[in-house]
Amino acid sequence: ISKCTGSFIARMDSDDRACQKRLELQYDYFGKNPETVVVGSLVRGFSDRPLKQGYRVYIDWLNSLVSNEDIRREIYIESPIASPSLMIRTSWILKMGGYQDNGWPEDYDLLLRLYDAGAVFAKVPEVLLEWRDHPKRITRTEKRYSVTNFLKAKAHYLVLGLLKDRDAVIIWGAGMMGRRIGKHLQDLKVPISAYVDIAPQKTGRKCRGKPIIFPDDLPKLWSGYSYPVILTAVSGQDARGAIRKRLMGFGLIEGVDWWAVA
Repeated sequence: ISKCTGSFIARMDSDDRACQKRLELQYDYFGKNPETVVVGSLVRGFSDRPLKQGYRVYIDWLNSLVSNEDIRREIYIESPIASPSLMIRTSWILKMGGYQDNGWPEDYDLLLRLYDAGAVFAKVPEVLLEWRDHPKRITRTEKRYSVTNFLKAKAHYLVLGLLKDRDAVIIWGAGMMGRRIGKHLQDLKVPISAYVDIAPQKTGRKCRGKPIIFPDDLPKLWSGYSYPVILTAVSGQDARGAIRKRLMGFGLIEGVDWWAVA
């Protein structure tokens, strides 16, 4: 990861630190890439105490997403751009109606609306933001940032976009996250046909009234529909990588036939 070419100053959200050249570098990126709508940057976490493992994992994941393809591929896993690093073209902010309070995180909500509108995303491949972690961060204390409200946001925009006109939605993962996203989608009348899981103690049973099948049974189920989609709801890079390899082996294309949502 490249370092900031200037010093850092405390100018972001009152307690985060931005590279002195952050705005210049992101503005220059817009000038060189006129098709780009949203520009973020790489980030580095810091705290007055040791960083929590979950925060380190999230930062590593954020910094692995740099190109438009990377960001769009994984936008339904979590917010893929650190909010304090966002720079968005004014014309698109006006077009989207700015930030909106829908009961879930406003920054993630805006990114999902931009995604659905076809916006091109990117990051300057340098650490331009030092993002402070502390117990009173809004993401730890504000109700809108709860797991439930993140799932509600995902379900809402999935229904408006990726799941529109699908005749079958298959959820890979019958664990806690799969069950939770499945509940929100069922509440929105999404046609969930089955859950997929590798655990023998789960397969053959039902999850929210739908069968839990083993991965090897997926191709047969898939072939019975005209416009199905798979949502993988299993957390962790290693698990996502294993699922990605399995689905590629079935000839299914990420971003066309399936998306990761956890």
